[in-house]
Amino acid sequence: MLVDAEDIRLRTMFERFGVLTEPTLVETTGSLPTVLLPARTDPYTATDVINAGGGRREVDGAVLFTANVLVGPQARLVINSQVGELRLASGPKGFATIAAWRGAMEFVGASPENKLRVVGWDVQNLQPDTTTVDGRSYIRTMGGELIVRNVDASSLGFWTGRTGGIAWTGSKGEPSTGGAADSVFRNNIYGAYISGSEGIQLIDVRLQDNERSGLGVHRDATGTLVSGVTAARNHGDGMTIDRASGSRVMRSTVTDNSGDGITVDGRGLGVVATATGVQVNQIKDTLIDSNTVSGNGRYGIRIVGGENSVVRANKVSGSQVGIIIKSGANGTQVTDNKVNDASETGIQVGPDARRTAMVKNILTDSQRGIVVQDATTNILSRNQVTGAKDFAITIRGQATDTKIQNNTLAGRGWRAIDIRKALGVNTREVHDNSTSGWVSLTPHHWYTFVEQHPALLVWGVVVLLPFVGLWSRRRARRRPPSHPYPESELMLQRLTGGTMRPPAQQKLITTAASQPAIGGRASNPVTTVPRSRTPDEYDMPVEQRPARGPANYPPVDAEPTL
Repeated sequence: MLVDAEDIRLRTMFERFGVLTEPTLVETTGSLPTVLLPARTDPYTATDVINAGGGRREVDGAVLFTANVLVGPQARLVINSQVGELRLASGPKGFATIAAWRGAMEFVGASPENKLRVVGWDVQNLQPDTTTVDGRSYIRTMGGELIVRNVDASSLGFWTGRTGGIAWTGSKGEPSTGGAADSVFRNNIYGAYISGSEGIQLIDVRLQDNERSGLGVHRDATGTLVSGVTAARNHGDGMTIDRASGSRVMRSTVTDNSGDGITVDGRGLGVVATATGVQVNQIKDTLIDSNTVSGNGRYGIRIVGGENSVVRANKVSGSQVGIIIKSGANGTQVTDNKVNDASETGIQVGPDARRTAMVKNILTDSQRGIVVQDATTNILSRNQVTGAKDFAITIRGQATDTKIQNNTLAGRGWRAIDIRKALGVNTREVHDNSTSGWVSLTPHHWYTFVEQHPALLVWGVVVLLPFVGLWSRRRARRRPPSHPYPESELMLQRLTGGTMRPPAQQKLITTAASQPAIGGRASNPVTTVPRSRTPDEYDMPVEQRPARGPANYPPVDAEPTL
């Protein structure tokens, strides 16, 4: 809802530029006022925004914008080192943004050591705004130019890419231009977001601790250059290139991100008509070259879809899979990469990848070196695999026209080259591979088989459970059951043992039996107690029952009957 409200506000403001000749403050419903900057020869400054009622100077020398700023066509806004720190008011009552519609903006600090700070500012608590649920300040160009140099931008953006922090976006066929250099984008939603653009350059920029990707390059972005950029500790991917053509990521460092290091997603959202029918929209010609990618949560470099991507001379370490090519990727080249310490696989191709060339890669200390699964027309040549623990190269599923040649394979596992589960692989295309450094394991013991197939242990337990239950049930049946009420068992003994005496009477008998003998016979003080009736007497009519005379007790020297 906040993003939709922002789109409506901006479209409403666009219509006013045709009649404006000077900066104007316009009240808008549901948001902070907007300062419109129409076309003029001289660039606008922070002072012009303040004079128009859109901000003020703080006592510590910083400039606080309390209103939105919209730069119109043929107008330019320049915020430089004279400002020192630019704060954009942000809180529950609204948030101030800076945007350009086919205009230009420049944010320039004094030097890489003395940066201009731009921050979303909580005016109530006098600190950077960390709450995004009520919206937050952002900077965006729409079909215009945005240049950011020597800037530290933080606590910006909410929800989507175009309101995600600092964004270059297009406007009705007009691409955005510009770029960033020697800057830091941190604690934003996206570090930097690019779409609908042409030739954006990010040089020596640090993207860190952002909520989503450090860098998001989205559709209709062409010719984006990323060089010397560091993407670290972002909660999504380090860099995401999504349906954008001609992107180049070079000599950058991508480390310790929660998702993938670098993702190239070329899967199309729809189809377009061609002379031969229809085809899926995909990106083309993405270059990932000479980057250091380490310690990311899932994959180091992931190529999903796309045409003619090149992954070259990268150093990848500490991921589940170093480099993965899958889901419609076509014509991908993976060359001269160094992949180290992948917990699962150094390089994986497939499912659903075509025409992949893996040449001159060095893979060390990964569980498996190269895995090709349900991918056709592959070339594996002059790769070096050392320290593999299962297979150096394994081919599975449909793998027609796959060639495995001139590779050097070393490690300790089941097989250096495993094509037992491969379909369509011609054994004549597997030749000239060096496996002298490979030590094959023979499953002499049962535990080696379990190590290779750990799921069998779980299934074995599941199969044994019914047998254990059956054995326990039979054992329980053989055990004599205990009486649930022990007191009733004593009563049962009395009913079936020939005595019906009440407990008090029985106690008197026991006491008498324990008295010392007088004249050879024990005294019996309870001989006057009437005897108990027998069960048969209770069944007789009352008038026929015999009289209850004194009980005829046994001699005292006899064993009492209980």
